[in-house]
Amino acid sequence: MATEGTVGTNEKGDCLVTVNPGNVVDVATKSPEMLEPGIRAVIEETLHRIQANGVGVSVSDEGALDHVIAARVEAAVRATLPDGGKPLVLNVQRVTSGRHRPRRSRLYAPGNQPRLLVGIDLHGADCVLLDLEDSVPLSEKRAARILVKHTLFAVPFQEEVWVRINPLDVGGREDVAEILIGQPNGICLPKAESANDVQALSELLAEIESECGIGEGTTWIMPIIETARGILHAEAIASADPRIVLLAFGAEDYTRDVGALRSRHALLFARSMLVAAARAAGVQASDTIYANVEDEPGLAEECVSARELGFDGKGAINPRQLPTIHQAFSPTEAELEHARAIVEAAREAEVRGLGAVSLDGRMIDRPVLDRATRLIKYADKLSGGDRHA
Repeated sequence: MATEGTVGTNEKGDCLVTVNPGNVVDVATKSPEMLEPGIRAVIEETLHRIQANGVGVSVSDEGALDHVIAARVEAAVRATLPDGGKPLVLNVQRVTSGRHRPRRSRLYAPGNQPRLLVGIDLHGADCVLLDLEDSVPLSEKRAARILVKHTLFAVPFQEEVWVRINPLDVGGREDVAEILIGQPNGICLPKAESANDVQALSELLAEIESECGIGEGTTWIMPIIETARGILHAEAIASADPRIVLLAFGAEDYTRDVGALRSRHALLFARSMLVAAARAAGVQASDTIYANVEDEPGLAEECVSARELGFDGKGAINPRQLPTIHQAFSPTEAELEHARAIVEAAREAEVRGLGAVSLDGRMIDRPVLDRATRLIKYADKLSGGDRHA
Protein backbone atom coordinates (compact mmCIF):
# COMPACT_ATOMS: atom_id res chain seq x y z
CA MET A 1 0.00 0.00 0.00
CA ALA A 2 1.19 3.52 -0.75
CA THR A 3 1.93 5.69 2.24
CA GLU A 4 -0.89 8.15 1.83
CA GLY A 5 -3.82 9.19 -0.38
CA THR A 6 -6.07 12.26 -0.14
CA VAL A 7 -9.40 12.93 -1.85
CA GLY A 8 -11.97 15.71 -1.46
CA THR A 9 -11.83 19.34 -0.37
CA ASN A 10 -12.38 21.56 2.65
CA GLU A 11 -15.23 23.36 0.88
CA LYS A 12 -18.73 23.54 2.34
CA GLY A 13 -20.70 20.35 1.76
CA ASP A 14 -17.56 18.29 1.17
CA CYS A 15 -14.92 16.55 3.23
CA LEU A 16 -11.21 15.91 2.97
CA VAL A 17 -10.29 12.25 3.35
CA THR A 18 -6.74 11.05 3.91
CA VAL A 19 -5.79 7.36 3.88
CA ASN A 20 -2.61 6.08 5.49
CA PRO A 21 -1.20 2.87 7.00
CA GLY A 22 -2.77 1.73 10.22
CA ASN A 23 -6.24 0.89 11.40
CA VAL A 24 -7.35 4.15 13.02
CA VAL A 25 -10.40 6.20 12.01
CA ASP A 26 -9.99 9.86 12.92
CA VAL A 27 -12.85 12.36 12.46
CA ALA A 28 -12.69 16.15 12.67
CA THR A 29 -15.99 17.99 12.52
CA LYS A 30 -17.44 21.26 13.84
CA SER A 31 -20.02 19.45 15.98
CA PRO A 32 -18.21 16.33 17.22
CA GLU A 33 -20.77 15.27 19.83
CA MET A 34 -23.61 15.43 17.34
CA LEU A 35 -21.98 14.40 14.06
CA GLU A 36 -18.91 12.29 14.78
CA PRO A 37 -20.71 9.00 15.60
CA GLY A 38 -22.66 9.10 12.35
CA ILE A 39 -19.63 10.03 10.25
CA ARG A 40 -17.58 7.30 11.87
CA ALA A 41 -20.32 4.75 11.14
CA VAL A 42 -20.40 5.74 7.45
CA ILE A 43 -16.60 5.44 7.22
CA GLU A 44 -16.49 2.05 8.90
CA GLU A 45 -19.34 0.68 6.79
CA THR A 46 -17.67 1.89 3.60
CA LEU A 47 -14.32 0.36 4.55
CA HIS A 48 -16.06 -2.91 5.30
CA ARG A 49 -17.97 -2.97 2.02
CA ILE A 50 -14.91 -2.30 -0.11
CA GLN A 51 -12.92 -4.81 1.94
CA ALA A 52 -10.24 -2.30 2.97
CA ASN A 53 -8.54 -4.04 5.86
CA GLY A 54 -5.72 -2.46 7.85
CA VAL A 55 -6.43 1.00 6.43
CA GLY A 56 -6.32 4.18 8.47
CA VAL A 57 -8.64 7.04 7.54
CA SER A 58 -8.71 10.68 8.63
CA VAL A 59 -11.75 12.77 7.68
CA SER A 60 -12.05 16.53 7.95
CA ASP A 61 -15.77 17.21 7.53
CA GLU A 62 -17.37 20.41 6.25
CA GLY A 63 -21.00 19.32 6.39
CA ALA A 64 -20.81 16.53 3.84
CA LEU A 65 -23.82 14.28 3.37
CA ASP A 66 -23.39 10.59 4.11
CA HIS A 67 -23.12 9.55 0.47
CA VAL A 68 -20.45 12.19 -0.13
CA ILE A 69 -18.40 10.88 2.80
CA ALA A 70 -18.75 7.33 1.53
CA ALA A 71 -17.73 8.37 -1.99
CA ARG A 72 -14.68 10.28 -0.76
CA VAL A 73 -13.57 7.38 1.46
CA GLU A 74 -13.98 4.88 -1.37
CA ALA A 75 -12.08 7.10 -3.81
CA ALA A 76 -9.25 7.75 -1.38
CA VAL A 77 -8.83 4.08 -0.49
CA ARG A 78 -8.96 2.92 -4.11
CA ALA A 79 -6.43 5.57 -5.12
CA THR A 80 -4.11 4.36 -2.38
CA LEU A 81 -4.23 0.59 -2.78
CA PRO A 82 -1.82 -0.77 -5.41
CA ASP A 83 -4.49 -2.87 -7.17
CA GLY A 84 -7.00 -0.02 -7.30
CA GLY A 85 -9.19 -1.46 -4.55
CA LYS A 86 -12.60 -3.13 -4.71
CA PRO A 87 -15.39 -0.93 -6.12
CA LEU A 88 -18.38 -0.48 -3.86
CA VAL A 89 -21.44 -2.02 -5.54
CA LEU A 90 -24.70 -0.22 -4.86
CA ASN A 91 -28.30 -1.42 -5.10
CA VAL A 92 -30.41 0.92 -7.21
CA GLN A 93 -33.85 0.29 -8.66
CA ARG A 94 -34.60 3.03 -11.18
CA VAL A 95 -37.57 2.89 -13.54
CA THR A 96 -36.65 3.08 -17.21
CA SER A 97 -37.79 6.38 -18.68
CA GLY A 98 -39.95 6.68 -21.78
CA ARG A 99 -38.42 7.15 -25.22
CA HIS A 100 -40.70 10.07 -26.09
CA ARG A 101 -41.04 11.79 -22.71
CA PRO A 102 -40.68 15.60 -22.74
CA ARG A 103 -37.08 16.77 -22.61
CA ARG A 104 -37.35 20.55 -22.74
CA SER A 105 -34.31 21.07 -20.53
CA ARG A 106 -31.08 19.30 -19.67
CA LEU A 107 -29.42 20.79 -16.59
CA TYR A 108 -25.69 20.21 -16.21
CA ALA A 109 -24.13 19.65 -12.78
CA PRO A 110 -20.36 19.15 -12.26
CA GLY A 111 -19.76 15.64 -10.97
CA ASN A 112 -16.84 16.65 -8.75
CA GLN A 113 -18.59 19.30 -6.63
CA PRO A 114 -20.86 17.97 -3.84
CA ARG A 115 -22.13 21.44 -2.99
CA LEU A 116 -23.57 21.89 -6.49
CA LEU A 117 -24.97 18.37 -6.60
CA VAL A 118 -27.04 18.85 -3.44
CA GLY A 119 -30.66 19.46 -4.45
CA ILE A 120 -29.92 19.26 -8.17
CA ASP A 121 -32.96 16.98 -8.48
CA LEU A 122 -35.33 19.58 -6.99
CA HIS A 123 -35.17 22.34 -9.61
CA GLY A 124 -37.62 20.74 -12.03
CA ALA A 125 -35.31 20.06 -14.99
CA ASP A 126 -36.66 17.47 -17.38
CA CYS A 127 -33.16 15.92 -17.50
CA VAL A 128 -30.36 16.30 -14.97
CA LEU A 129 -26.90 15.68 -16.43
CA LEU A 130 -24.21 14.72 -13.94
CA ASP A 131 -21.07 15.79 -15.78
CA LEU A 132 -17.78 13.92 -15.81
CA GLU A 133 -16.35 15.67 -18.85
CA ASP A 134 -15.67 19.38 -19.38
CA SER A 135 -16.48 20.61 -15.87
CA VAL A 136 -14.15 18.11 -14.14
CA PRO A 137 -10.35 18.66 -14.08
CA LEU A 138 -8.24 15.73 -15.23
CA SER A 139 -6.83 15.20 -11.73
CA GLU A 140 -10.35 14.72 -10.31
CA LYS A 141 -11.85 12.42 -12.95
CA ARG A 142 -11.53 9.21 -10.94
CA ALA A 143 -12.91 10.64 -7.71
CA ALA A 144 -15.72 12.36 -9.63
CA ARG A 145 -17.00 9.17 -11.22
CA ILE A 146 -17.14 7.54 -7.78
CA LEU A 147 -19.00 10.55 -6.36
CA VAL A 148 -21.47 10.40 -9.26
CA LYS A 149 -22.03 6.69 -8.62
CA HIS A 150 -22.89 7.40 -4.97
CA THR A 151 -25.12 10.32 -5.99
CA LEU A 152 -27.08 8.06 -8.34
CA PHE A 153 -27.58 5.68 -5.42
CA ALA A 154 -28.51 8.25 -2.78
CA VAL A 155 -30.67 10.82 -4.61
CA PRO A 156 -34.29 9.88 -5.51
CA PHE A 157 -34.43 11.59 -8.91
CA GLN A 158 -38.05 12.12 -9.91
CA GLU A 159 -37.20 13.09 -13.50
CA GLU A 160 -34.54 11.70 -15.79
CA VAL A 161 -30.93 11.55 -14.62
CA TRP A 162 -28.14 11.21 -17.18
CA VAL A 163 -24.36 11.08 -16.94
CA ARG A 164 -22.13 12.84 -19.45
CA ILE A 165 -19.06 10.68 -19.75
CA ASN A 166 -15.70 11.51 -21.30
CA PRO A 167 -14.98 10.36 -24.88
CA LEU A 168 -14.57 6.59 -24.83
CA ASP A 169 -10.87 6.68 -25.69
CA VAL A 170 -9.99 9.21 -22.98
CA GLY A 171 -11.71 7.84 -19.88
CA GLY A 172 -15.24 7.23 -21.05
CA ARG A 173 -14.99 3.45 -20.78
CA GLU A 174 -13.85 3.77 -17.18
CA ASP A 175 -16.71 6.20 -16.52
CA VAL A 176 -19.32 3.74 -17.78
CA ALA A 177 -17.78 0.80 -15.91
CA GLU A 178 -17.98 2.77 -12.65
CA ILE A 179 -21.32 4.55 -12.83
CA LEU A 180 -23.65 2.22 -14.73
CA ILE A 181 -24.35 0.23 -11.54
CA GLY A 182 -26.15 3.43 -10.41
CA GLN A 183 -28.59 2.95 -13.32
CA PRO A 184 -28.73 6.41 -14.85
CA ASN A 185 -31.53 6.75 -17.37
CA GLY A 186 -29.02 7.52 -20.06
CA ILE A 187 -25.45 8.28 -21.07
CA CYS A 188 -24.44 11.46 -22.89
CA LEU A 189 -21.67 10.87 -25.40
CA PRO A 190 -19.69 14.08 -26.00
CA LYS A 191 -18.07 15.03 -29.29
CA ALA A 192 -19.84 12.30 -31.26
CA GLU A 193 -18.46 12.33 -34.79
CA SER A 194 -19.62 9.08 -36.38
CA ALA A 195 -22.06 6.20 -36.12
CA ASN A 196 -19.14 4.06 -34.96
CA ASP A 197 -18.75 6.25 -31.86
CA VAL A 198 -22.34 5.58 -30.87
CA GLN A 199 -22.21 1.89 -31.69
CA ALA A 200 -19.07 1.45 -29.59
CA LEU A 201 -20.85 3.01 -26.62
CA SER A 202 -23.94 0.86 -27.18
CA GLU A 203 -21.84 -2.31 -27.22
CA LEU A 204 -20.10 -1.25 -24.00
CA LEU A 205 -23.46 -0.53 -22.34
CA ALA A 206 -24.80 -3.94 -23.34
CA GLU A 207 -21.74 -5.63 -21.86
CA ILE A 208 -21.89 -3.81 -18.54
CA GLU A 209 -25.69 -3.99 -18.30
CA SER A 210 -25.31 -7.77 -18.49
CA GLU A 211 -22.60 -7.79 -15.81
CA CYS A 212 -24.69 -5.59 -13.49
CA GLY A 213 -28.00 -7.40 -14.01
CA ILE A 214 -29.56 -4.38 -15.71
CA GLY A 215 -32.07 -4.95 -18.49
CA GLU A 216 -30.25 -4.84 -21.83
CA GLY A 217 -31.11 -1.82 -23.90
CA THR A 218 -32.67 0.13 -21.02
CA THR A 219 -29.92 2.77 -20.88
CA TRP A 220 -30.56 5.54 -23.41
CA ILE A 221 -27.89 7.39 -25.40
CA MET A 222 -27.69 11.13 -26.08
CA PRO A 223 -24.96 11.93 -28.62
CA ILE A 224 -23.73 15.51 -28.31
CA ILE A 225 -22.54 16.91 -31.64
CA GLU A 226 -19.83 19.52 -31.12
CA THR A 227 -17.56 19.44 -34.17
CA ALA A 228 -17.70 20.09 -37.90
CA ARG A 229 -17.23 16.38 -38.58
CA GLY A 230 -20.08 15.55 -36.22
CA ILE A 231 -22.45 17.98 -37.94
CA LEU A 232 -21.62 16.55 -41.38
CA HIS A 233 -22.30 13.04 -40.05
CA ALA A 234 -25.37 14.03 -37.99
CA GLU A 235 -27.82 11.84 -39.92
CA ALA A 236 -25.68 8.72 -39.50
CA ILE A 237 -25.14 9.49 -35.82
CA ALA A 238 -28.85 10.05 -35.10
CA SER A 239 -29.83 6.72 -36.65
CA ALA A 240 -26.83 4.70 -35.45
CA ASP A 241 -28.54 2.80 -32.61
CA PRO A 242 -32.04 2.24 -31.15
CA ARG A 243 -30.83 3.48 -27.76
CA ILE A 244 -30.67 7.05 -29.07
CA VAL A 245 -33.59 9.19 -27.93
CA LEU A 246 -32.15 12.66 -28.31
CA LEU A 247 -29.50 14.47 -30.33
CA ALA A 248 -27.88 17.48 -28.63
CA PHE A 249 -25.85 20.39 -29.98
CA GLY A 250 -22.73 21.84 -28.34
CA ALA A 251 -22.05 25.27 -29.83
CA GLU A 252 -19.04 26.23 -27.72
CA ASP A 253 -16.81 23.43 -29.03
CA TYR A 254 -18.35 23.65 -32.51
CA THR A 255 -17.49 27.32 -32.99
CA ARG A 256 -13.96 26.70 -31.75
CA ASP A 257 -13.60 23.78 -34.16
CA VAL A 258 -14.74 25.68 -37.26
CA GLY A 259 -13.38 29.08 -36.24
CA ALA A 260 -16.79 30.76 -36.24
CA LEU A 261 -18.28 33.40 -34.01
CA ARG A 262 -21.03 32.29 -31.66
CA SER A 263 -23.82 34.11 -33.44
CA ARG A 264 -27.25 33.15 -34.65
CA HIS A 265 -26.20 33.31 -38.29
CA ALA A 266 -22.96 31.39 -37.78
CA LEU A 267 -24.80 28.52 -36.06
CA LEU A 268 -27.80 28.34 -38.39
CA PHE A 269 -26.36 25.67 -40.68
CA ALA A 270 -25.24 23.40 -37.82
CA ARG A 271 -28.52 23.76 -35.95
CA SER A 272 -30.60 23.08 -39.05
CA MET A 273 -28.53 20.03 -39.93
CA LEU A 274 -28.90 18.62 -36.43
CA VAL A 275 -32.68 19.13 -36.30
CA ALA A 276 -33.15 17.58 -39.74
CA ALA A 277 -31.02 14.58 -38.76
CA ALA A 278 -32.96 14.09 -35.53
CA ARG A 279 -36.33 14.31 -37.28
CA ALA A 280 -35.24 11.87 -39.99
CA ALA A 281 -34.25 9.38 -37.28
CA GLY A 282 -37.40 9.95 -35.21
CA VAL A 283 -35.55 11.28 -32.14
CA GLN A 284 -35.66 14.54 -30.23
CA ALA A 285 -33.29 17.49 -30.75
CA SER A 286 -31.89 19.70 -27.98
CA ASP A 287 -30.15 23.02 -28.54
CA THR A 288 -26.88 24.16 -27.00
CA ILE A 289 -26.46 25.89 -23.64
CA TYR A 290 -26.60 29.68 -23.23
CA ALA A 291 -23.50 30.57 -21.25
CA ASN A 292 -24.47 34.01 -19.91
CA VAL A 293 -26.59 33.20 -16.86
CA GLU A 294 -27.28 36.90 -16.19
CA ASP A 295 -28.72 37.57 -19.67
CA GLU A 296 -32.29 36.31 -19.38
CA PRO A 297 -33.55 38.29 -22.43
CA GLY A 298 -30.74 36.83 -24.53
CA LEU A 299 -31.62 33.32 -23.35
CA ALA A 300 -35.30 33.88 -24.14
CA GLU A 301 -34.47 35.14 -27.63
CA GLU A 302 -32.23 32.15 -28.34
CA CYS A 303 -34.91 29.75 -27.05
CA VAL A 304 -37.50 31.24 -29.39
CA SER A 305 -35.10 30.93 -32.31
CA ALA A 306 -34.28 27.32 -31.42
CA ARG A 307 -37.94 26.34 -31.19
CA GLU A 308 -38.63 27.99 -34.54
CA LEU A 309 -35.92 25.78 -36.05
CA GLY A 310 -37.58 22.66 -34.62
CA PHE A 311 -35.64 21.97 -31.43
CA ASP A 312 -37.51 20.27 -28.57
CA GLY A 313 -35.44 21.76 -25.76
CA LYS A 314 -32.21 23.38 -24.66
CA GLY A 315 -29.29 22.87 -22.32
CA ALA A 316 -28.96 24.80 -19.04
CA ILE A 317 -25.98 25.49 -16.81
CA ASN A 318 -27.93 27.09 -13.97
CA PRO A 319 -31.35 26.31 -12.45
CA ARG A 320 -32.30 29.98 -12.94
CA GLN A 321 -32.46 29.32 -16.68
CA LEU A 322 -35.07 26.57 -16.43
CA PRO A 323 -38.28 28.68 -16.26
CA THR A 324 -37.33 30.57 -19.43
CA ILE A 325 -36.44 27.36 -21.26
CA HIS A 326 -39.57 25.54 -20.15
CA GLN A 327 -41.82 28.43 -21.14
CA ALA A 328 -40.26 28.64 -24.60
CA PHE A 329 -40.57 24.93 -25.33
CA SER A 330 -44.09 24.46 -23.93
CA PRO A 331 -47.21 25.09 -26.03
CA THR A 332 -48.99 28.36 -25.29
CA GLU A 333 -52.70 28.37 -24.57
CA ALA A 334 -53.31 30.12 -27.90
CA GLU A 335 -51.37 27.39 -29.73
CA LEU A 336 -53.37 24.71 -27.97
CA GLU A 337 -56.69 26.37 -28.73
CA HIS A 338 -55.78 26.57 -32.39
CA ALA A 339 -54.61 22.95 -32.44
CA ARG A 340 -57.86 21.79 -30.81
CA ALA A 341 -59.86 23.77 -33.35
CA ILE A 342 -57.98 22.07 -36.19
CA VAL A 343 -58.62 18.61 -34.75
CA GLU A 344 -62.31 19.43 -34.17
CA ALA A 345 -62.68 20.73 -37.74
CA ALA A 346 -61.20 17.49 -39.04
CA ARG A 347 -63.62 15.45 -36.95
CA GLU A 348 -66.60 17.42 -38.22
CA ALA A 349 -65.45 17.03 -41.82
CA GLU A 350 -65.13 13.27 -41.33
CA VAL A 351 -68.61 13.01 -39.80
CA ARG A 352 -70.08 14.97 -42.70
CA GLY A 353 -68.20 12.88 -45.25
CA LEU A 354 -66.24 15.83 -46.59
CA GLY A 355 -62.98 15.15 -48.36
CA ALA A 356 -61.55 18.57 -47.58
CA VAL A 357 -61.07 20.16 -44.17
CA SER A 358 -61.10 23.91 -43.63
CA LEU A 359 -60.91 26.26 -40.67
CA ASP A 360 -61.67 29.97 -40.86
CA GLY A 361 -61.61 29.77 -44.62
CA ARG A 362 -58.20 28.07 -44.84
CA MET A 363 -57.63 24.52 -46.04
CA ILE A 364 -56.16 22.06 -43.54
CA ASP A 365 -53.95 19.39 -45.06
CA ARG A 366 -52.67 16.22 -43.39
CA PRO A 367 -49.31 17.64 -42.15
CA VAL A 368 -51.13 20.51 -40.40
CA LEU A 369 -53.54 18.08 -38.74
CA ASP A 370 -50.70 15.78 -37.68
CA ARG A 371 -48.79 18.70 -36.17
CA ALA A 372 -51.86 19.83 -34.24
CA THR A 373 -52.45 16.30 -32.92
CA ARG A 374 -48.82 16.00 -31.79
CA LEU A 375 -49.00 19.36 -30.01
CA ILE A 376 -52.06 18.30 -28.03
CA LYS A 377 -50.49 14.99 -27.05
CA TYR A 378 -47.31 16.77 -26.00
CA ALA A 379 -49.28 19.19 -23.83
CA ASP A 380 -51.01 16.22 -22.18
CA LYS A 381 -47.60 14.74 -21.34
CA LEU A 382 -46.43 18.01 -19.80
CA SER A 383 -49.56 18.16 -17.68
CA GLY A 384 -48.69 14.76 -16.22
CA GLY A 385 -51.04 12.47 -18.08
CA ASP A 386 -48.29 10.27 -19.49
CA ARG A 387 -45.25 12.45 -18.86
CA HIS A 388 -42.83 9.56 -18.54
CA ALA A 389 -43.97 7.63 -21.61
